[in-house]
Amino acid sequence: MGRRGPKQEVDLIEEDGPSDPPDGDAPEDGGPSGTAGTDAAHVRRRRATTLGVGLLVVLVLVGVVGQAVVTARERDRLAAVAALPDVLAPLDGPPQILWTSDEDIPFQVTTSAGHVAGAVTHPDGRVVARAVDLATGRTVWEVDLLTAADSMELPAGAVPAVRGSAYCWPGTPDNRTSDVMLCTADNAVWLEQDGTMHWIVATVTRLVLLDARDGTVVADLTDEAAAAPVAESSTTLGDLVLLTGRTSDGAEVRAVRRDGTVAWRTTVPAPPPAEPEPGGSPEQLQLLTAGDHAALVTPDAVHLLDATGATVRRTPRAADAWVTGSTDGTVVLGAGGAYAPPGGPPQAPASSTFIRPDGEVTRPGEWVWLGVDDGTAPFTTLTWDVDGLHAWGREDAPLWTADVRLPHEAVALDGLVHLTDGTGLLTLDAGTGAEVWRVTDLRSDTPLMTDGRVLLVTAGPTLGEDGGTRLVALDRKDGSEVWRAPTPVDVDSLWPVGGFLLGQRWDHDVQTNRAVVTALG
Repeated sequence: MGRRGPKQEVDLIEEDGPSDPPDGDAPEDGGPSGTAGTDAAHVRRRRATTLGVGLLVVLVLVGVVGQAVVTARERDRLAAVAALPDVLAPLDGPPQILWTSDEDIPFQVTTSAGHVAGAVTHPDGRVVARAVDLATGRTVWEVDLLTAADSMELPAGAVPAVRGSAYCWPGTPDNRTSDVMLCTADNAVWLEQDGTMHWIVATVTRLVLLDARDGTVVADLTDEAAAAPVAESSTTLGDLVLLTGRTSDGAEVRAVRRDGTVAWRTTVPAPPPAEPEPGGSPEQLQLLTAGDHAALVTPDAVHLLDATGATVRRTPRAADAWVTGSTDGTVVLGAGGAYAPPGGPPQAPASSTFIRPDGEVTRPGEWVWLGVDDGTAPFTTLTWDVDGLHAWGREDAPLWTADVRLPHEAVALDGLVHLTDGTGLLTLDAGTGAEVWRVTDLRSDTPLMTDGRVLLVTAGPTLGEDGGTRLVALDRKDGSEVWRAPTPVDVDSLWPVGGFLLGQRWDHDVQTNRAVVTALG
């Protein structure tokens, strides 16, 4: 309800004088001393009653208007949350099966038209880029990246474990909805021989920039990618495509316009890659888009480049450190680990370095990915280690630490932080870290999902229920169960894509591993 106005006391006061006489006691002559006094009393009571009724109407109207304001505010909040990636469309009850497909459905890019798109490899080595309508499962467009004729010829009797590789990246700096995508495909092969996997380097590689709405080729950069130094990684930066390859001096980054011409080149000092383990492949250079900058990851450092190719920051990197980008243009460099493997050597304490053009900061713990973040939390980052879950403020100061172990992907929504750990599902106040509620009988391995109103998790059957996975919706404010229903299809995994709930099941046979995808809504 909306907040009401201040209370007002109303006194119904009658002046001294005769009240209504009992029946049969009215004055005989009906003179002023009787009728006039009685009428005055009636008038006063009518006025008081009218005032009371009017005040009640005003209070009711204030409440209705207040409720309308709250409803409008909630409607605006839900609309803002719905625009975020990885948020489900409103769930008024258990979702139903919309469609099922045994074709590979790529989930690499979401387009403004509500389609998903990406690259798909086939057992015969053919690679296609494909877009699929999420509402129907219908293929909207498909183009060849590599044909079967591009497949690598193998020695007689050699059976490939994996033939070809391909992937597409959205052509936007925040990795959200994009109508341009950069796709790469090659015919590299993994062979299994004597129980060991062997990697055979690609002989054919293609790199194209596609219009994600209809599959038309915006720019074919294959020749430029094959030119020396051969590109090992690529990304987009505004209207440019960046390519990086190794030189005798380190790593070269070159920016290519959409007409195929080179806008600039820059060389960054870097050591050669370490020798791979037997049967492994050498470490590749890596390019990431970080807002209006790009990050080049070499064996010894992370180099942050601006749109002209100038290095604005260099951060040393340990050989075993991993690097990823986040949605706010920050590059995350992670090292160490919170726990040593059983029987293994002790690990260095985990740390996460957050790299931005204006500086960097290293914090204890492993970075916690926020699957959904509506911007209402006062922290900018969450990390965790053996001491618990740490929240860090906008001035890089610690805000709070909560006793949370092994947190999985978290959701920040409406001033609360929801996450799963080894004990179940719990919710913390985003400002203080205080526990708001906890549910210990739900141990879900799927991502924590939301439509902005409820939290959706998977769980096993409770006592008395038949076997199978359940979908459970919880009220985000208090953790109470809103509804529970069996998952309408047998799946190995569930995740939100473009507002829909997609499930995937792998069908294994001697020749192939086939993915069957089901959309729920």
